[in-house]
Amino acid sequence: MTRLKDVVLILAAAAVNLSSCLVQDQGELIVNPSFEEDSKDARWSISERTGLWSVENRPLSTDSKIVHYSRTFSRSGHRSLSFGPWTKLQETSVFVSQYGSLDSGAYRSSPLVLVLWTRGDQSGNLKINLDVSYLDNRFLFVEANPVSGEDASGFARTCVFIPNYGIVRSFMLNLIVDKTIDKPFYIDDVSLRFAGHLESECFLYDRSYPVQRHVLSDFLRPSSTEEPDYKITLAIQLTKDRLDLVGETAAIWKGPISAALLLFGEPNAAELSRIVETYYSSESLSSYVTLHVVWEDRLNRKDSTMYPANALRNLAISHSATEYVFYVDADMYPPFSEAKTWKSLSRSIERAKQLSGSERCDKCAFVTPLFNRASEKVPGYPKTKAELKKRVADPSSDIQPCLLLSHLVVDHRRWFAASEAYEIEYAEDMEPYFIVPSAAPLMNDAYAGYGRDKCAYSRDLNADGFRFFVLEGLFVINLLDPPESLNQIIRRAADMPIPDRLFLNIEFHKNDLEHGHIRYPASYSSRSVSYSGQTANGHSKYKFTARDKDTQHSENQDHTSVKDGNNSGTSSSDTKIVKVDGDSEIETDGGTGCGTVLADFKFTSIPDLVSSIGINVQPKRKDLIVESLMKLYGVHTYVEMPSASVAGSLRIMLPLMQPEAAISVLPESHSDDREIRGIFENYRSKGTVYEVLKTVVADHPGPKLYSLNSGQLSGEKARELANAILRQASNDDVILIDTGSETKPDECWLHLFADMCDQRLDWRMYRKYDYVIMKSGALRKAPPETVPEAPGCLDSFQPRSGFGTDVILFSKNRPLQTFAFVDSLKTYATGLNKVWLLVKTEDAIFDDGYDLVVSCFSRFVSIEVIKESTSESFGRQILNIIRSSSAYSILIAVDEIIWLRPFDLGVVSSLLHDCQDAAMFQLRLGENIRVFDRRDYSDRFRSFRFDDDYLTYYPRRLPYDFGYVLNVDGVVSRRQDLLEEFESFLPACSTPGCVEQGWIMHRLHNASRRWHLMYRNSRMVNNMGMADGRVADRYESPADGSYQLARVLVGERKRIDVEQFANQNRNHQNTHQSKPVQFVPLEC
Repeated sequence: MTRLKDVVLILAAAAVNLSSCLVQDQGELIVNPSFEEDSKDARWSISERTGLWSVENRPLSTDSKIVHYSRTFSRSGHRSLSFGPWTKLQETSVFVSQYGSLDSGAYRSSPLVLVLWTRGDQSGNLKINLDVSYLDNRFLFVEANPVSGEDASGFARTCVFIPNYGIVRSFMLNLIVDKTIDKPFYIDDVSLRFAGHLESECFLYDRSYPVQRHVLSDFLRPSSTEEPDYKITLAIQLTKDRLDLVGETAAIWKGPISAALLLFGEPNAAELSRIVETYYSSESLSSYVTLHVVWEDRLNRKDSTMYPANALRNLAISHSATEYVFYVDADMYPPFSEAKTWKSLSRSIERAKQLSGSERCDKCAFVTPLFNRASEKVPGYPKTKAELKKRVADPSSDIQPCLLLSHLVVDHRRWFAASEAYEIEYAEDMEPYFIVPSAAPLMNDAYAGYGRDKCAYSRDLNADGFRFFVLEGLFVINLLDPPESLNQIIRRAADMPIPDRLFLNIEFHKNDLEHGHIRYPASYSSRSVSYSGQTANGHSKYKFTARDKDTQHSENQDHTSVKDGNNSGTSSSDTKIVKVDGDSEIETDGGTGCGTVLADFKFTSIPDLVSSIGINVQPKRKDLIVESLMKLYGVHTYVEMPSASVAGSLRIMLPLMQPEAAISVLPESHSDDREIRGIFENYRSKGTVYEVLKTVVADHPGPKLYSLNSGQLSGEKARELANAILRQASNDDVILIDTGSETKPDECWLHLFADMCDQRLDWRMYRKYDYVIMKSGALRKAPPETVPEAPGCLDSFQPRSGFGTDVILFSKNRPLQTFAFVDSLKTYATGLNKVWLLVKTEDAIFDDGYDLVVSCFSRFVSIEVIKESTSESFGRQILNIIRSSSAYSILIAVDEIIWLRPFDLGVVSSLLHDCQDAAMFQLRLGENIRVFDRRDYSDRFRSFRFDDDYLTYYPRRLPYDFGYVLNVDGVVSRRQDLLEEFESFLPACSTPGCVEQGWIMHRLHNASRRWHLMYRNSRMVNNMGMADGRVADRYESPADGSYQLARVLVGERKRIDVEQFANQNRNHQNTHQSKPVQFVPLEC
């Protein structure tokens, strides 16, 4: 029998001897280990790495050409997993994966045994990778290869024994191929289970251990006896060669700095002495910097060459003793003092409270824009925003905004113009530098080496419900990356090999966050060496002590901590729950039941609706709370009361939630219902509220979600309405109370709790952020919604001639982008009838550009330009175009689209004609778009018999049934459908935004329970990478970027190289890209 590479063989005899005294535990963790088709929950997925950063993920199925289920060979059951044949291209790998998260009741501290069976002489090309996350926040990465040899079935058994390193929280098993496979090999009976003893012929895995780092906490710290009231700690990670840089930063910062310094190897006395000498020779270091020295265990081979940036950042952050933490790297220069930073931050906190409508800001992350210093032609650094703006505006400037896509989310143009903080939306893979409350989540320290470490932190904050605000007056300068241009940074990243390990980290991290595994400073252990660096007088310099911090943030314990069964998950140490009639058992989703008595009842003592059941959304997003409850409990009739005003996000998003009915109970005096017209079925409370609700229940007998807006009501009125709902509610209903940021006194909630128990003895009360939820304790998760029968045309359809499609294209001051749209349309589209170009121009250069579009492409397709009218609404102009069209179907689009693949609009139109069951054809969607969560959509795709590149899919699911991606842009619809559905609202629309909102409220809502059509891969992207962007067009006059791009087309006679752009973006996973373009000479 051959050995596993780098693995020690445990002799069979020794294992047999052990087995005589230990009993094996058969608790299987893998779902569907033998890949059978009758498994209720397959869980297996396939990912393909097709480029430097591009990873495509989808559910494993029989359709894959590289990996698929096979009946050729199987060791047990009827199927196995077949790999290959496959030819490896550069930077390609294939991963078959399964993730598992253990419930708290299943937590165990036990060894693990991994077993799988392989067949085929090329199975040695398989890499077996198991990632394990432990409850103490450590990670283990197991890597192995299959053994050779076979049993009577022709399969060879590989068995790996993983010692007990702690309590297992989650795992992810990956089967990886990154080599060419000439002929297939097979895998079957994959098993991962807890074990009590070493099995016969099993290998002990000792190639790596959970990451162990040794820490000299507070190795050096300031000796001052002063206790200034600092608010912000600068958290820095570094190596010893950059300690002088930290000293320069400290001289400017003049406030507390917590710095984690990594040594490569176990330190010796001489090395530590040099660090001490450097520290005390610098007045700024010894006055402000607390230094923690870190080195890794020599047994930890996994990280031997990988710089653990996030682990160091976590250490620095967890040792901060102030209210806020500002994390930067040693080569990043914040040119402001702590006092000035706090002054700016405090203003921004107040602004963030205004923007979020909250009195608190404990879930606010404040972004500092990053600028690169490209040379040292001008001495010194800008100290103010005005100085920075002047330096950036200088053509010979040595400082420029960081133009990496991960930092563009701050929108530097907007920042320079801003006079106060502004909010930005989270974007995947963004990585700005933040100032956050010290109780904010820590970083995922599984990331080590180059790539995505700070992106992971943004993902953690977003998962924890943080909102992001850009600080108006603060910025950071990159000192040690002074490239002549952005290209050097890009080349450095491109030249550095990106291991598969990084992609596995990302997938494991995302899965963990979906299951609520977020870490906080109060639960973080640095595993310090027994050492305490005291100052001369034994005092800490700072006002807040570590004990103060732990007490202050006791509500932010690790989500995965096991709760005491007697505290009901409450966060208040003053709240006590005592048994009544011998029963105070807490159900699995938490809550306070009527079998408990609470002393000193407070709003904050109401237990959380635990995130493990699926309610894990951003604070203040009532629309997300509502749709999550709908999905969780299968409650699809929404009742809003009192509905004098409906919150903007809820008003827009409610149609996307697809309720069976949306009902508003309006006050009798309310007469202006413009905000909710077209969304709600209105009931006016001319009688008592109870009588109105009786009518609602009679008209809509199904389960209901009652939403009570109590923020603007007196406590007495809120109780009156809540009691009316409780009297009418059934055990299938849910009550959601919007508290208005805790405006009611605690006794109000105590009375409501008593009212609930008076009428519904088996109900429970929960809290989620500033919302109170009441429901039956017996109400559990609803089964998934069934998918209706697919359209009948799937098997019978054959394309027919005579069906054309018109394009209606909207454009404002963007002739260059419009040229690229039509140019790529010419390259990839067939079956096109006519292009209607509805434009708005604000200068002659834009008119000249659109004239050039017409002259260059008039031989390809008929183009009619229509100027936006001042006497007729934008929507009415669109309606007139639709009426004038002679085509069977209409494609609506905007000018920033670039087409990527061939598509036949004649076939698309013919499909819409023959498949009347289908709602519309989505050119922007495809299986490559990552919004299609493969675990939710694996049963919702059907391919056409005439050509499997055409698919039909069923979109209805929560949350939001695709939300944004099922939008007006890139959609082909029947002309007659548009006329019928647009007549009611389009004439009143004056802007494209109104058209988009009307589409969501009227068209999408009606189409959500119908099948849709699309190609297997998306045919287009909306390119957001052009210099003017959407933001620029928000200004009253054309933006500078708009003029610049128009001059490229009209003055320089150049066009966008659409072929190059298409080649670069064909593996895209988003409907919108932010990629740079190249220009080539115009030839027409």
